[in-house]
Order: sequence, then C-alpha cells, then structure tokens
Amino acid sequence: MGKKIVIFGDYDSGKTTTLERLCEKAVKVEYNGVTVALDYGNITLNGEKVHLFATPGHERFRFMLEIIASGLDGAIIVVDNSRGVTAAEERIMDSLDESGIPYVVFANKQDLDDSTLEIDREVDVIPTIATKDIGLLKGLKKLLGKIS
Repeated sequence: MGKKIVIFGDYDSGKTTTLERLCEKAVKVEYNGVTVALDYGNITLNGEKVHLFATPGHERFRFMLEIIASGLDGAIIVVDNSRGVTAAEERIMDSLDESGIPYVVFANKQDLDDSTLEIDREVDVIPTIATKDIGLLKGLKKLLGKIS
C-alpha cells in the first residue's frame, strides 16, 4: 500500500510545484492554474511507494482538506517564506499536533527571501526552493523517518 503523505499550505505557497518535483508522475486538477480539487503523484523510496496528495490552498476549496487528509500517515506544510506562516497554516499545524500526525514544514521560496522562518512550535523546518528542486527530497526523507 505505501505511505500517504498530504501536502498542505496556503494559496501560491508552492504545493503543486513541490509535488511535481518530487514525483515520478503527477496528476493535477486545476482551473486557470489554480488547484481546485487535488494534485496526486507518487515516488518510490527504498523500495516503498509514497503517495503524495496536494490540497487546494484557496479558501473556497478548503472543504476538500478533510476529505484528502483522511487516513494520512504524515504531512508536509509548504509555507511561502517571503510572507511567513499564515493563519490557515497555523490551523493546519494545530490540527496535526492535536492528532499526533508527524509533519515537517518546507520554508519555500528561499530564493525570494532567505530569512529564517519564524515559527512558534517544535517542528523540523526545511529550507526549500521548489522550482529548483532544492531541499524537497531531504525534507520528504526527514518526514518518512518520523513515520517509520
């Protein structure tokens, strides 16, 4: 069966790009460049299949988060480092903390703002540049190490 990893984050944080760069093949459900349902892809690491699902970031599609998150083994929160952690991303982290689900934070878009991401909780923060495939695999492996 493999592991189910869900990629969360606010709009335009880099969720779809993260998924596309990590996966061997990705399927997107978009309208005018905006994810409206989910993105899906998979990757095989150390002989184990990892299924990645990226959630929509726009408020009007937030109802999909709970549906997509059902049965997840772990999560990646993609944060646009140039704008910092949003209230929506804080709520997602609160929910994951309450559920005891392992997660990591990708401080994405380091090429736009390489300052340290301010975050008030114990979590692994991985600096990433999704468009250049920097830090993504390292972060995924870090998350999988927390699950296994």
